[in-house]
Amino acid sequence: MHDSIRVRRGFCNHCSRTLTVLPRGCVPGALYNLPAREQALDRLAAGGTLEGSAPDCRDPDRIADPSTLRRWFWRRLESLRFLFSPTLLAWDWRAAARMLIVERVPP
Repeated sequence: MHDSIRVRRGFCNHCSRTLTVLPRGCVPGALYNLPAREQALDRLAAGGTLEGSAPDCRDPDRIADPSTLRRWFWRRLESLRFLFSPTLLAWDWRAAARMLIVERVPP
């Protein structure tokens, strides 16, 4: 059981590429939209288990795997890491982690 969504396309006159504009809440190439992911993360943050935190779906046979929920949780934490780093703001944390060496500052 699939829903259809309207995907808008545009053409960039500067780079001559086609641009795809997805509706709000859609994640490119993902099976679950943002509200479903938020529901799972809210349940997990409220103390639920990975198995019990799966988002509600119309198809009862389709359930998110616990490893998928774990990945969503860790990606969400990664997106919040900039709050704890006062000297560096990088968009790609994995690349920054490869380039920078963390050193402990003596008190």
